[in-house]
Amino acid sequence: MFVQHYRQPFMGDGINAYHQVGGDLGFFCEAFAKCGYTADFVPIRSLLQNKAESLQMLRAYIEKGIPVISLGMFGPPCSVFVGYEADGETLFYISGDNDVPQPISWDKAVESSQPDLDGWIFVGKKNEERDLAGIYREAIYALPDLLAADNEDHCFGPAAFYRWADDIQKGYFDRITPETFDIWPMYTNFICVLATNGSCCHEFLRRAKALNPDMGYLDEISRLYKRTADIWSNDNGKDLEALGGGFNVTLQTLQAPEQREKIAARIRECGDLAETIRKILIKHTKGAL
Repeated sequence: MFVQHYRQPFMGDGINAYHQVGGDLGFFCEAFAKCGYTADFVPIRSLLQNKAESLQMLRAYIEKGIPVISLGMFGPPCSVFVGYEADGETLFYISGDNDVPQPISWDKAVESSQPDLDGWIFVGKKNEERDLAGIYREAIYALPDLLAADNEDHCFGPAAFYRWADDIQKGYFDRITPETFDIWPMYTNFICVLATNGSCCHEFLRRAKALNPDMGYLDEISRLYKRTADIWSNDNGKDLEALGGGFNVTLQTLQAPEQREKIAARIRECGDLAETIRKILIKHTKGAL
C-alpha cells in the first residue's frame, strides 16, 4: 500500500512478486513472524511429491478453522482454501472480491508453470507475543529502505515513477504494435499500484498513529499519498484519467508525443511526492529502533 514498483519487462503485480520471482520465498513467512506467528511455505513441487501428506495437513488446518493460503503467481490465483470434499480431491477457495467459496479440483489447485515458486502457506502457532504498536512502528520504519530500491533489475518508490515516466516520454511504446500491446503488464498495473497506494494507505497510517501518538508526522505522509491519488483521478481535469493516461489508456495515446509528455510529467510529480515521503520518513525514523 506504500511502494510504487516498475520494471519492463513486467515482473509481477507488486513488490511481493519481486520476492517470489527472485526465489525469496521466506519473505512471505517473515511477514507472519513479524506478527509473532510461525508459518511454513510448501512449494507446489513438494505438494505433488507428497499428495497424501499435503492433503492431510490441509484438512487438519481447515478443520481447526485456519485457512491455507495459495500463493499462485504462475498457477491458480492467490487465494485461501477454506473447505474440502472427498478427502480433499475437491477444495473450496476464496479469492479477490468473492465472498462465496468456489470449488476447484486438487489437480487444478496445484497446476503451476513454476512449481518451485508457487505454493501453499500454512500459518502456525503464535510463538511470541508482539506489541501491536510495535508491529505498526516497524512497518513504518521499514519504508525508507523499500522506497530507495533502484537497480538495473527493478526500482521502487521515487525511482519507479521516474523510470516509468522516462520510458513513456522517450518512446518505449513506439515499438509496440496493437497486436503486442498487453495493457495490464505494460501500463495499467502501475496505474493500479499508484491508485491503490494513494487511496488505501490512510487507514493503516491512522491506526499506526493512534497506537504510536509520537508519530504525528504520519498525518503529512497521509496527505502526500492522498495527493498522488488526486494526480491519478481528481485534479481539475489535469489528472491522469483526464489525460488518457489512467486505466483508460490506449496505445495511440502512449504513442502521441504531446499526450505522453503530459502523462509523463504527472507521473514525475508522483515521484517527487514519493521522494518527499521518503525524506520525511528518514528524518523521523533513522536510528530510532
